[in-house]
Amino acid sequence: MPSTGTVERAHVTGEGGRALGRVRAVLFHPSESRVVGLEIDPGPLFHLFERRTRFVPLDTAEIGDTIRLEASRLPRDEAGEPTLGYSWEETVVWRGMPVRSADGGYVGTVFEAVFDADTGKVSRLRVSTGAVGDAAVGRLDVDGAQVRGFDGAAVVVSPGFADIASSGGAAKQVAEGVASARVHGERLARTTLQAGAVAADAVGRSLESGFGRKALDKLKTLMGDD
Repeated sequence: MPSTGTVERAHVTGEGGRALGRVRAVLFHPSESRVVGLEIDPGPLFHLFERRTRFVPLDTAEIGDTIRLEASRLPRDEAGEPTLGYSWEETVVWRGMPVRSADGGYVGTVFEAVFDADTGKVSRLRVSTGAVGDAAVGRLDVDGAQVRGFDGAAVVVSPGFADIASSGGAAKQVAEGVASARVHGERLARTTLQAGAVAADAVGRSLESGFGRKALDKLKTLMGDD
């Protein structure tokens, strides 16, 4: 299945292999957990004059190594809107959006989403917990069935994803280990890596048991920066 990370910046071609531009962003439904279209950057005219981006409904694009359209040119802005039932301006770019649990806890930010090329339905959401958290325990993978959609301010996932008590202690050890390594050099590198492995294992077991995960913002606080 394609992901927002692989589709964004992909080349777009039309009939006869004509180059039409590159994907600038993957566009999601205003509230539901599904992709509805693509924003295409046609590039500058004659390599000199910038042109505005265009919007392509997902069901008119064939997604592979490149994005192929059954057309010789990009559609007008209003194309597809009657079928969608809303304006392209109401669609949402999830990349970088905050992710929160339905019970209110902060989880992280959207790194990328894997989706069905035909229906647009999100099958998996990958969440970043920050530079230190990603390095220590990896990014969080949320099954698509647990992704509820967009509430106007954040992407919402099932309750509990911000409350993994079992990962907190280990994650804190990682942060403290990295901070100490800054002062004492490589002597503590092995300890830090061991703590990271424990944290990753704790997070994995907690996700499997359905408890969700605790946000790792404290890592940045402990580190004092990114």
